[in-house]
Amino acid sequence: MSRSYSVLVYATQHMKIGGIESHLQEFCHWVSKKGVIIDLIVLNAEMLPETEEFYKKTCRRFYAGKQKKTWLRIIWLFLIKIKLFGRRYNAVYTNGQGESILLFAKMFSPGSNWVHHYHQSCEPEDQLTWGKSYRLSLAQADLLIACSRSIANKLFSTLNRPIEVIPCFSKEVSVKSRDDLRGEKLKLGYYGRLIPEKGIDILCHLSEDKDFGHVEFHIWGQGPAYPPEYFLGFPKIHYHGPFSGEKELAVVIGSLHAYLLISNNPEALPIVLLEVMSAGLPWFATDRGGIPDIFHDTYTTRIIATSSSYEEIKIALLDFAAALSNGKVNHAALREAYQKNFSHEVLAKTWLKKLGFSNQTV
Repeated sequence: MSRSYSVLVYATQHMKIGGIESHLQEFCHWVSKKGVIIDLIVLNAEMLPETEEFYKKTCRRFYAGKQKKTWLRIIWLFLIKIKLFGRRYNAVYTNGQGESILLFAKMFSPGSNWVHHYHQSCEPEDQLTWGKSYRLSLAQADLLIACSRSIANKLFSTLNRPIEVIPCFSKEVSVKSRDDLRGEKLKLGYYGRLIPEKGIDILCHLSEDKDFGHVEFHIWGQGPAYPPEYFLGFPKIHYHGPFSGEKELAVVIGSLHAYLLISNNPEALPIVLLEVMSAGLPWFATDRGGIPDIFHDTYTTRIIATSSSYEEIKIALLDFAAALSNGKVNHAALREAYQKNFSHEVLAKTWLKKLGFSNQTV
């Protein structure tokens, strides 16, 4: 850029792992690589030490809130406001959901372009979690951006205001793909949060189904609903526990022939599907949230109805597995689709324009 531009980034929370946490890291990294100065404020930060170090190196200023009580968090925000008194930003980017967003915007965004990034499902059950202040945030932000077109349409129906669309950032993964899998056992798997809504029980039962004798089912992750000993009851499930880091992510994706997300969770646009897509890895998922928006073709991105019965899931997955075994998957085309629509370069340029830097060389 020919001159300095700055963005104040605000996230309501940042946990140790998660899709939106991954997006925020990639957002800060790639937007700053384009020459934008970033100051980051996280109200509720429970991140790994290496993640904190990443933000300290990537951002000009980084403030991580560790307070547990709401009133202490509000006081903390006011103290940050005092530290930043008089500082002006070209844009303010808010991320996440919470009643603090409107307060933050009123404190920090006057004179700046306020952009709010919405990445929830916007399903009726999700809208029930919107507090009055958060709803006002969605109505009053200068620019409201959804993570997918399907989500944007739902937001428009609810809020009756213009909605832009920019997908979330995802980690780009490179692995070697093999098209000819005849004679091999297929390796299908899931990695992520282990909660019932993500279809973990279905995967366990599929692993015991005699019709899937040619398939190995693999699971990575952790969660209180599924302690390691839970999987002892399903000896055909290959449970690997949690992992972290981009190198391990590449190893996990590289070990699979397809990713499974049989979810009834209120999804937005699952970043995990973008990660595996970047590697050319096929995926099989339910039609929640913005998932249909990233459909490529029926051989590489199979989508089924969330309401599908076990038998319907089984039939669709057997057909999907047969396509994999018979070499009908075009891994290169899937990677190309990702590069065209979801790559770091594409998203960084799009975000800079929406943040108000459209006349700059990026």
